[in-house]
Amino acid sequence: MGNINSCWAAEPPVAETSSSCITKTATAAHNFTVTNYSLLKGMGIGKFISSRPFSVGGYSWQIRFCPDGADQEHAGYAAAFLCRCDGAAAAGVQTQYTLSLRHTDGKVHGDSKYSGKLVTHTFQKVGAGWGFSDFIEKSKLQEDCFTIRCDLTVIGKTIIV
Repeated sequence: MGNINSCWAAEPPVAETSSSCITKTATAAHNFTVTNYSLLKGMGIGKFISSRPFSVGGYSWQIRFCPDGADQEHAGYAAAFLCRCDGAAAAGVQTQYTLSLRHTDGKVHGDSKYSGKLVTHTFQKVGAGWGFSDFIEKSKLQEDCFTIRCDLTVIGKTIIV
C-alpha cells in the first residue's frame, strides 16, 4: 500500500503581491451656540448669523444659521448650512458632515428632521454653503439657547501603496 499523500505532490509556491488604497481624511467637530434666539427673530429672510471660522483638513469653515429662513419658500423654517470660507478656488473639497440641533443639555433636538443626517457634498468654491433650508420648523424651536453641532470630515487624496 502506497503513501496516500504522494498523490498530492507539493506545488511550487505562488508569487503573491498586494497593494492598498488609502484615502487621507481629517475630522473635527464644531459647536455653534446660539443664545438669545428670540432676539434674532425678524432679521429677515435670507439673513444669517455665522459661527466663528473653524479649521478642518486645511480649510476654514463656518456654520450659518438663518433664523427667519433661507428663502421665501422656506419662510416657516429656520435654516442651517455649512460654508467653506477659504482654500484653493479651483479645487473641489469633498466632505461628509452632519449638522445637529442640540438642547442646552447636549441632547439632540427631536424636531429637527436633519439632525445627524450624513451629507456628502463637494464644495466647489469659496463662500459656497450647503445644508438645509428646512432645518427645523420655527414654531418648534422654542428654546432661547441651543447649539448647532457640525461633525465634519474632509476627504483628501487617495494614494495607492
